[in-house]
Amino acid sequence: MRVLGITKKGVALVLTAQLLIATQTATMAQAEMLATENAINKYATHADRDYLMDALQRDDVQAAMIEEGVDPAEAEARLAALSDAEVEALVVQMQNDTAGADIVGTLFTVFVILLVTDILCFTRIYNFTRCAR
Repeated sequence: MRVLGITKKGVALVLTAQLLIATQTATMAQAEMLATENAINKYATHADRDYLMDALQRDDVQAAMIEEGVDPAEAEARLAALSDAEVEALVVQMQNDTAGADIVGTLFTVFVILLVTDILCFTRIYNFTRCAR
């Protein structure tokens, strides 16, 4: 009877120790610092890639690609193969090269050129200028 009591106690202790060890290792988590820039860049890259993919899937863009002889599926595959830096550079270029974005600068340049040519007596466009001769 005494041996049976020791055996039950020994088995209970071993099982308790095993249960404690198993629960401790299963619930341990490894944490590391994550910089804010890394988290933002990760999601920004996904957003940029989605922006380009949405632009490629527009009907007018696909019609223009087909007209130029480019397969839309191949263009999407090439977009998927671009690195994150290339996607970011492409989005920046698309946002900076918007059609008609610099129209004020162009109009001002044309005005100045015509004004100078009026002053030098090459043209007679503006009534408020006088010839330099």
